[in-house]
Amino acid sequence: MNNELSNKVVVVTGSSRGIGRELIIKLALEGASVVINYKDNYEKALKLFRYVNNFNKKCLLVQADVSKEDEVKRLYKETIEKFNSVDVLINNAGICSDNYIQFMSLEQWDEVINTNLRSVFLCSRIFSKAMIKRRHGKIINVSSIKGLLGSEGQCNYSASKAGVVGLTKSLAKELGAFNISVNAICPGFIVTDLNRESSNKARIAQEMSVLNVNNSLNDLLNFVVYMSSEKLKGVSGQVFSLDSRIL
Repeated sequence: MNNELSNKVVVVTGSSRGIGRELIIKLALEGASVVINYKDNYEKALKLFRYVNNFNKKCLLVQADVSKEDEVKRLYKETIEKFNSVDVLINNAGICSDNYIQFMSLEQWDEVINTNLRSVFLCSRIFSKAMIKRRHGKIINVSSIKGLLGSEGQCNYSASKAGVVGLTKSLAKELGAFNISVNAICPGFIVTDLNRESSNKARIAQEMSVLNVNNSLNDLLNFVVYMSSEKLKGVSGQVFSLDSRIL
C-alpha cells in the first residue's frame, strides 16, 4: 500500500461497481480513508468492503440513494461520525436509460437527471459544509465527453453530464473563497455496466480516438489520485477530458 493519500478522507458516490469500485480500490491502496456508497446492490458493496479491508481498515460502507436529500444527509452524518472530516468528495454516481426523444418517457428523463445531476448538487451542498468549516477540500465531479458533444439517443444522459459541467464551474466560483477546489473529469471510453452491452459505443469511441492504446481506466485512476493529493492545489473550475478523442 502506498501513502500518497494517507491523511485524506475520500467519499465516492455510486462506488459498489464500475468506475466507482475501481476508484475505491485505488484510493485505498494509496492509503486514503474511503467511504463506499451504494444504492441497491448490498452484496457487491459488501464484497468490495471486505476486499478493501484486507489491506486498508480505514473503510466505511454506507447505503444511500444520493438523489434523495435525507439519504445524502445520513451519508454525510455517518462519514463525519466515522472519520470526523471529509477532504475529497467524488461525485461518481450515474446511470443511463437511452432512447430517442420521441420515445423517451418522462420517467427515463427524471431518473437519469436525478441520479446524474441532482445527486451532484445535493452531495456538493451537504458535504461542502465540513469543507467550508475547515476552509479546505476538493470536489471532483465525473462528467462525460457526451456532456460536451451530445449523443444521439441519449439526450437525458448528455443533458445531465452537461449540467455537471455547468455546476462544476459555478461551484468553483462559489467555494473558491473557502479554499475548496471543484473540478470535473470526462473519462475516456471504459467498459462498465452502463455500456457493456453496446459494442457500437466501443466501435465509435475507437474510431474517434487518435491513439491505438486504450489506457483510459488507469489514466483516470492515476489522475484522480493526483487531483486528490496535495500535489494539485491551485486548479479549480476546470473540465479535464481524459481521452484521446478529439473534441
